[in-house]
Amino acid sequence: MLTAHSHAARIALRGAFGGLLIAGIALGSGCSDSVAAPGIGSSAQTTDALAVLPSDADVYGMTNLAEARDSQALAAALGETGLGMVSGTGSEDFEAFVRLTGFDPTEDLDRVYVAAREGRPKRAAFVAYGRFDRERIEQYVSDQSDVTFEVSEIEGVPVYLATSDDGERSGFALANDEMVLAGDEATLVDMIRRLGTTVGPADPELQVLFDRVAFPDGAWFVARGFDRAGLHVPDEAPPSAMAAHAAEGFVVSMNFEGDGIPVRAFLKTKPEANATDVADVVRGGISAARSGLKDRPSALDVLDRVEVEAEGDGVRVEGFLTSAFLTDAHESSSGRR
Repeated sequence: MLTAHSHAARIALRGAFGGLLIAGIALGSGCSDSVAAPGIGSSAQTTDALAVLPSDADVYGMTNLAEARDSQALAAALGETGLGMVSGTGSEDFEAFVRLTGFDPTEDLDRVYVAAREGRPKRAAFVAYGRFDRERIEQYVSDQSDVTFEVSEIEGVPVYLATSDDGERSGFALANDEMVLAGDEATLVDMIRRLGTTVGPADPELQVLFDRVAFPDGAWFVARGFDRAGLHVPDEAPPSAMAAHAAEGFVVSMNFEGDGIPVRAFLKTKPEANATDVADVVRGGISAARSGLKDRPSALDVLDRVEVEAEGDGVRVEGFLTSAFLTDAHESSSGRR
């Protein structure tokens, strides 16, 4: 779990920029509308999760596994698993979370929220919603041969803690039959004490980013503090990657639909950066990616219809991942083509 927290921050930061700004192929075929982003406050589960997650994280995210499982486009691309970026083979942080808790994402989990701070895994955490049975959890805990859990209660909440080789204690807590909390011991205690509260981590800096989440009930990541979080862009990086130098924060969200995945991203630029110039850099990077993908029709179809626009204090990028692109990308990553 401790390793998973560090991976969560790096995956969100690097994945967002790597997929959306450097290669450009994580966005695709035209979304011409410009509907105002509704933000993330539309779900009671989101409100409750943000109320207990650490308030000083650099990265926050959510994946709606129930919606992902129902996406025919994802099912066709991923061999009927429908789990996308949070499948066990595609995300080390999620895989570690599943290993620790023993939960089956295809049956037990409906939503997973994460908050992480690069370099400070003790302040990272997960909140999961689904179907949890205390007897089954305790049976799982007692059956483990490679890790020993200490079972206790904090303010009436069942807590399951394990000690790693370096002496750090982490685990999870059963808040109720539908909500599980996970993190290191100190973070877990803090989260339990905030159960039932309504105050979330949305300071003004975060709220600006949260308000840009276009698909609050699909999947989203919000990242801030790139200088603090250690996002390093090498001098030889492609032009679109250089946009990261101008970034103060980043938002990416997506929706799981039957015929594909609409994606919307927003890069909030630093005050000294010119959003129009940054948008031009991103467009240049997408053009460069297109020239290197002449043998990938599905990727070209995606890239041809990406929309990039300077908008207020940042750059908006929109697209749509087609079923053909998802299938092609999955086969390439798994070595099947």
